[in-house]
Amino acid sequence: MAGVGYRYEPRGGEEVIATGRLSREQPLEIGDRIEISGQHAIVHTIDALLGEPELRLVPRLVWDGS
Repeated sequence: MAGVGYRYEPRGGEEVIATGRLSREQPLEIGDRIEISGQHAIVHTIDALLGEPELRLVPRLVWDGS
């Protein structure tokens, strides 16, 4: 079974914090909790990219308040 590729754009509010790529064996769903570069986030949006094998992933960073 091939994995699922994502091009991610984590956001803090409406601001894009970074971009990158990740792959997973199991597909992500809206509301899933993930960790990207040590930052916790919740999957907010998943979109197809026209003509690309990857999906666009927009996670919202979760601030722990510390």
